[in-house]
Amino acid sequence: MPVIRAHFALRHCLAALLLLLSTAAGAAEDKGLFWHAQKGEHEIYLLGSVHMATKDFYPMRQQILQAYRDSDALVVEADILAAEKDPALQQKIMQESLYQGKRSLRDDLSPEVYGKLQKWLQQRQLPEPLFVRQRPAFAMITLSMVEMKARGLDPSLGIDRHFLKLAKSDGKPVVELEGVMKQLQVLNGLGEPDLLLEQTLAQLDDIGTFIPKLTSAWKTGDSDALYHLIIADDLAEHPEYRPVYETLFFNRNQHMAAGIRKASAAHPSVFVIVGAGHLVGEDSVIQRLKSKGYKVQQI
Repeated sequence: MPVIRAHFALRHCLAALLLLLSTAAGAAEDKGLFWHAQKGEHEIYLLGSVHMATKDFYPMRQQILQAYRDSDALVVEADILAAEKDPALQQKIMQESLYQGKRSLRDDLSPEVYGKLQKWLQQRQLPEPLFVRQRPAFAMITLSMVEMKARGLDPSLGIDRHFLKLAKSDGKPVVELEGVMKQLQVLNGLGEPDLLLEQTLAQLDDIGTFIPKLTSAWKTGDSDALYHLIIADDLAEHPEYRPVYETLFFNRNQHMAAGIRKASAAHPSVFVIVGAGHLVGEDSVIQRLKSKGYKVQQI
């Protein structure tokens, strides 16, 4: 993968993590990114997910909660609760996430970049052996998660996990659009380990200014602002990055939209939770549903 693509891939993997990190004070009044789609007698509710949050993110506004209660099935990118209870799948995840044999992260990074990683770990008093066995994309995610947790954000309070717990308790069917393994495989295909880790560290240094903008866009339901923050502005400046967008967003959006339509055909009403970046812009899941005859409205 060309260097330019790897750089852009990293930016959007981080955006996926950082995008949905609202501290959510006054959560019941937050609009959130929420849509209703209908075709004939079939209804689809789509909520842009927040993968890390705080306790005061809940309860969400009643319109969202009522839509979940009225739905016949929950549709998610990946059933992370099921993955956590499946030993065989956990083993596969470990194989995708960690180096096998004697190879380590140090072998795939230049001494300069590895030195930057060591410095970052030392500043946060984190043990180097915790990271050295992780493959580059997984290490990138781990570093981001560490930084998010240090800022008080908790992945156990993510919206997708919250509604998955409710669905398991309610006996509501859960439909996966991708699954954890497929998502890991996409990340592992990004390439350019040096650039991935170096840019991860640089992006995390700027997190203090990035989060408020994304938080504001999500809480106010400003899908246009979100689209520009994650996709439009950079794509306008660097059209050569489009192949990466296609890998991480547009191609997946097409697959997700097809999966959502399939779930909708099987259930009168479905409640869909996917990353908010997949719901905004010209090539989004929302636009693909509209192209198939669904009447879609942000609510």
